[in-house]
Amino acid sequence: QGRNVKFKGRVGRDVVEFEGSPAELQRLLTSLEAKEKLRGEDRSEADRNTREDSDQSEQSPAKHDIPGSFNIFISYRRADSADVTGRIYDRLIAHFGKSAVFKDVDSIPLGIDFKEHLKKAVGKCKIFLVVIGDRWLETTGSSQESRLHDPGDFVRIEIEAALNKRIRIIPLLVHGASMPAEEKLPPSLRKLIYRNGIPVRSDPDFHRDMDRLIAAISEV
Repeated sequence: QGRNVKFKGRVGRDVVEFEGSPAELQRLLTSLEAKEKLRGEDRSEADRNTREDSDQSEQSPAKHDIPGSFNIFISYRRADSADVTGRIYDRLIAHFGKSAVFKDVDSIPLGIDFKEHLKKAVGKCKIFLVVIGDRWLETTGSSQESRLHDPGDFVRIEIEAALNKRIRIIPLLVHGASMPAEEKLPPSLRKLIYRNGIPVRSDPDFHRDMDRLIAAISEV
């Protein structure tokens, strides 16, 4: 009792030089060992987080902007579905990035030929979404024919371009709409009705339907 001891050595990353009672030395070593254990746990947690971030990045590249060759084109009629199309667009750009999604005037530069620009944009996309609501076949003029029978109708131009390019076309049925009857479409658009589509319903089902759509797009 009362005897002092000397200690010089390394405990973990700490170099220790000590002179004092055995009890004090024991307390010091216990403290240093606990400190080193905490350091090890912090390093393990940091390594684990780094690996998880890396795995997330590799497994879910779609959460970032898609490369320019992989674009999503949204075709819709303003008077028919502008409201829900805006929500669809917001969900898509939140997941894929704004540069990956084309939606009419939001993506067309000023002063550019609208018709030619649409054809080129459709030709560059890999996914073509056509939003079909309950007013999609609305008539115009005295003929009582759908606007789609007008060769200059922008929605018709977009769909014709997608069909001709053999692009993946996904009809999105909104506002309780169903696929139109074949005889109500001009001949150049009739192949559209054989494309498998999905409903995008209002709340509380909207986000669940969009999750399904996003998953399908991500698999392409």
